[in-house]
Amino acid sequence: MSELQIVVFSLNNDLCGADTLQIKQIIKYQEVTKMPQMPEFVDGVVNLRGNVVPIINLNKRFSLGDTEITKKTKVLISEVDGQFIGYIVNDVYELMKLEEEEIEVLPDILRQAGNKYLKSVGKKGEKIISILDLSSILDRNELQTLKS
Repeated sequence: MSELQIVVFSLNNDLCGADTLQIKQIIKYQEVTKMPQMPEFVDGVVNLRGNVVPIINLNKRFSLGDTEITKKTKVLISEVDGQFIGYIVNDVYELMKLEEEEIEVLPDILRQAGNKYLKSVGKKGEKIISILDLSSILDRNELQTLKS
């Protein structure tokens, strides 16, 4: 893995990142419209320039508790299989470039535990950053449910 440009954000007290290539846009949190019969981690949908975008609460998805909505709350917009998806994060801190030696492949024990969302771990100074694969947050069935 060569250098990687990531967006660094927080999920409750955890520092996370995602490859900038997976993020189309970062927007301020806006009220969502609730939809019936959606999984618990789907807070609802928003209208983004004529597109209905499902909003995923990553804290709920990862069993980190609920997300306190504040002025700092943001939504990362990504595109997965032709569908725009929004991911709520507590705050976005910075764009960061990680050199190859600052990126650690996921340890075997975490990979074997079925952690499909975590791509790698970034180390920058004293910071440890869980680098997520946004395209793996939803499985095929969940993605299909959101499309219909």
